[in-house]
Amino acid sequence: MIFAIVIGVLLFLGAIWLHIGMLALARMTYGGSAVRPLRFSAAYLIVLMSHLLIALEFAAGFKWSHSLGLGGFVHTPGESWMDLFYFSLVNITTLGLGDIYPTGHVRALAGIESLTGFLLISCTAQFIFETLHKENATAR
Repeated sequence: MIFAIVIGVLLFLGAIWLHIGMLALARMTYGGSAVRPLRFSAAYLIVLMSHLLIALEFAAGFKWSHSLGLGGFVHTPGESWMDLFYFSLVNITTLGLGDIYPTGHVRALAGIESLTGFLLISCTAQFIFETLHKENATAR
């Protein structure tokens, strides 16, 4: 269990650092000299890419944890990368469909991913509010 939590904490830190870097890049893109709708779209695509990369990072963590014998998943046709990425997307968004669920100590990793997702979605919401507020102030 301790090892699964350590893996989860390392993934959490990696996710936070990646997301902060991607948000900084999105802010630079939004503040650039390109046409406003292009800047807006590019900034939000960067944020989307951040979330997808973090889900992929956690999917790799699930794969690694499974290979270490820490647990696995139930109700999957196989633990393919697509299955793990799908689970990771459902989990990081805190949607939790329940068609695939972790077993063993991997459950701790899944819990850390959900908490990470909640935090990152909150940061993204703040970024979107900030850019929309600037957009509305500029339009006046």
